[in-house]
Amino acid sequence: MSDTSIASPVRVDGPVSIARLHGRACWGCGAVAKDLTPAGTVTVGDDGREWTIVSCGCQTKAVA
Repeated sequence: MSDTSIASPVRVDGPVSIARLHGRACWGCGAVAKDLTPAGTVTVGDDGREWTIVSCGCQTKAVA
């Protein structure tokens, strides 16, 4: 049987670049001129809103 569970969003406390939250910059390094691919979801603080983030490959998944 395959695992079809979806990972929970990573919770981030503190300030986060709006470009990173909107998927316009790499979550890990902030690059904007590289190919960006989905890297997971995060929530900021206690608001509960999930943001889809991207990575240039420097990180393969969302980490706080």
